[in-house]
Amino acid sequence: MTHIDPFDVSDEQEIDYQRLVKEFGTQPISSVKDLPDYKAFRRGFVFSHRDFDKFIAAAKAKKRVSILTGVNASGSLHLGHKWTLDLVIALQKVYGIPVVLTISDDEAYVTGKVKDQAEALKNARLIAAQLVALGFDMSKTKILIHQQYTRIYNLAVKLSTRCTLNEIKAIYGFDMSKNPGQWFYPIVQAADILLPQEMDGPHNVLVPIAIDQDPHLRLARDIADKVGYVKPSVVHMRFLRGLKGGSKMSKSKPGSAIFLDEKPETAAKLCNQALTGGQSTVEEQRRLGGDPEKSVVIEYLGAHFIEDDKELDKLKADYRAGKLLDGEVKKMLADSVKKYLIDFQARVKLAEKDIDKYLMK
Repeated sequence: MTHIDPFDVSDEQEIDYQRLVKEFGTQPISSVKDLPDYKAFRRGFVFSHRDFDKFIAAAKAKKRVSILTGVNASGSLHLGHKWTLDLVIALQKVYGIPVVLTISDDEAYVTGKVKDQAEALKNARLIAAQLVALGFDMSKTKILIHQQYTRIYNLAVKLSTRCTLNEIKAIYGFDMSKNPGQWFYPIVQAADILLPQEMDGPHNVLVPIAIDQDPHLRLARDIADKVGYVKPSVVHMRFLRGLKGGSKMSKSKPGSAIFLDEKPETAAKLCNQALTGGQSTVEEQRRLGGDPEKSVVIEYLGAHFIEDDKELDKLKADYRAGKLLDGEVKKMLADSVKKYLIDFQARVKLAEKDIDKYLMK
């Protein structure tokens, strides 16, 4: 059985998505009929699910549903977070779904990703403003920071009697080198995941995650059964690759990620360092063409900046035919990133002024 530690997935760790579908007992997203018409589904960003068919059927029938997802407070959001959050925003917009966003500043501390709790809280408040700036409908969205919404720990204590250390060890592959905070943290994550049902009663809850977070969902689904809640549904997002390749964009590896608080000019320059699928010379690329599937540049354009499928298909075809060179697609990405960050960071500054009104207390 493959163990993926949700607290430590390195950029180099190779992810065999199809193998994980089989080993984790999930279903390919293609098994769901009538998927929402959103690029994450059309372009294969979502590859796997648990009970998404039940969730989307309930949403379409206008039954009570909600979405929960969260982020770690080790630093600013980056483009790898954004594509999961964009999916949540799209589903909220189409179906009017209430959303709960959790910021685990405590996890950042117990796993040693920040030097102290004060740094974790500072990061969390920045992330909260970034979440507002991404475009959620804040009349239907709640944001909680663990250090500030301490009710989450009361729920975690309540749920802690519904599992054993042997279950946590089996799901997470922990050994005794982990500190007590890390051993207890899976219960805090289960509390996050089950919080919408604790607040509003049993209903279908969707949790969009990257595959490294699946251990949290397996535990929460087990506990849900024992406390009379509906097992939360899950969709698994592929990792957005790092700038220079690798399996994922990572906060911990310098030069791997484009952060949403990066200076726009600096971020644009980083785009010129991104992995491409081109040839070694301009002449060879004109003659042989490039491989758009290898190109991180084209992956980022398709994930974040090109909404029209025909436009993306044409870009890939031109690149494959040698009509587009690496320098040209890098410039497209750099210009898009710079423009987006200028607009986004202006919205973050506005959100920071009133951030407390958006936070659960």
